[in-house]
Amino acid sequence: MACDDNTAADAISSTSASSGVPTAALISEPVTASASPAPTPSAFSLGDSVLTVAIQDPATLDPMRLADPAAELVARQLFEGLTRWDPVAQKVKPAAATSWDATDGGRTFTFHLRPGMTFHNGQPVTSEDFAFAFDRIATKSNASDLAYTLQNVEGFQATNVEGTSAHLSGISTPDDLTLKIKLSRPYRDFPIVLTHPGLVPLLKSEVENTTTFLSAPVGNGPFQIAQPWHPGEPILMRSFTAFTPTPKLDGLRFLPYQDPSSSWLPFLNGAIDIAEVPSDQIKVAGQQFGEAGYQPFLAGYYYGLNLNSPQLKKLDFRKAISRAIDRPTIAAKIYKGTLVPPRGIVPQGMPGFQENQCFKLCDYSPAAARRLLKHIPKKKRKVSLSYTQGNPHGQVARAVSKDLEAVGIKVSVTAYPFPKYLKRLKDGKQSMYRLGWIAEYPDPGAFLDSLFASTSPDNHSGFASAKVDRILSQAAAERNGAVRIQDYKKAEQLILKQVPIVPIGSFMTHLAAQKWVRGIQFDQTGGFDAGSISIAEH
Repeated sequence: MACDDNTAADAISSTSASSGVPTAALISEPVTASASPAPTPSAFSLGDSVLTVAIQDPATLDPMRLADPAAELVARQLFEGLTRWDPVAQKVKPAAATSWDATDGGRTFTFHLRPGMTFHNGQPVTSEDFAFAFDRIATKSNASDLAYTLQNVEGFQATNVEGTSAHLSGISTPDDLTLKIKLSRPYRDFPIVLTHPGLVPLLKSEVENTTTFLSAPVGNGPFQIAQPWHPGEPILMRSFTAFTPTPKLDGLRFLPYQDPSSSWLPFLNGAIDIAEVPSDQIKVAGQQFGEAGYQPFLAGYYYGLNLNSPQLKKLDFRKAISRAIDRPTIAAKIYKGTLVPPRGIVPQGMPGFQENQCFKLCDYSPAAARRLLKHIPKKKRKVSLSYTQGNPHGQVARAVSKDLEAVGIKVSVTAYPFPKYLKRLKDGKQSMYRLGWIAEYPDPGAFLDSLFASTSPDNHSGFASAKVDRILSQAAAERNGAVRIQDYKKAEQLILKQVPIVPIGSFMTHLAAQKWVRGIQFDQTGGFDAGSISIAEH
């Protein structure tokens, strides 16, 4: 699955939604970090190799509550889940699990944990620690925004929806090094879901001590907390030498800044090793530091079209709306280089989804829009457009409204507070509505299943197709990866033909690393793993 409507797209736009699922992007709420972080206490020795990274202030380090890219980036260094995503090979690989078996047609997965793996306090990592952490995320009373990642596990309905159980019945632990997960349907890409940085093992005894757990969580990753952390402060981490493979760095220093502009001068002065590039510096920074950190981000910006709305019953009218929108101008003037043209519903950067599926539907052509409107009575050329309050969404809504008015479509624009907006979507009261969607792991089903499967709670477009449902189920169960991708592409094409959604664009992340930073691999989830990074003499 994916993310919500009011976090990532907001934040990417300012720096650079399953309804209500926040995720990997830059936080949308104002941050309290100072423009220039105070000097950090001495946690490292003279001569230590320490990587300094500029981030926005994380909301929390609790894996169950990860809701911003800074928190996810830190969690990736602090914890290790069962699997990891390899951005070079573009596939899922073993991590805390050395291997896994898929049986029962892709409904049951058995993970074999790495022997000798320990937490930072020396206690062994067992299958029970994963089971505890997964139950914690799924339990209804915990209200974790990451619960959707486990929605295909047997027992999710009782645990998360009904709240009648505190344990996912599909999870079992035959022994300390074996974790068995049964799903409610075949889902071959489930190991990809498990790359999410929040799906990590936790010691129950540590979690129960809330004070130390929130300020100094004990993980099993390549780096450990060097001193207690509190919001607004730097996060200092030392390498965990018992981790396999041993990190090349001695430590990490994450410094909170209010925005990329605040951290850019310290980066240029050499005080920071990795930083986000301000939108007005993207071109020159690429020339100076290279574009390895300029990566597609699995986040899309759209307008949904509710097919159940009387205003949007005509296919040609929906097509006209899409053809009338000037996407290049929105990208250039509002998003200033962080938004790129859409390739379809699935954003750029998704493995196997390179070619443009949107064809003429996403091409700006007022003339084509007017032709499509010819057979629609003038009194029916009207639409209600709703969006969440605040910019940049207000700017986009006004730009889109102006484009539609220019071809003869009367537009009524209304902004809503986010909670009220979500309620309207759930009640089906919307016609044309803003939609932001983010995948926290590279699975096309995160967009296609979540937004268009007829039974999905996040399908607010009213789109329902037995054929598409069948293809999506077929893709999820398909053993052959190449065939699975083709099935998803076929579903995407069929959905676009009915125009229940108007893609506006997808996002790019722009990170820069100093020349002396070696071995870094940026990925399409907006981050990197520091375990393989080293710093050359400079």
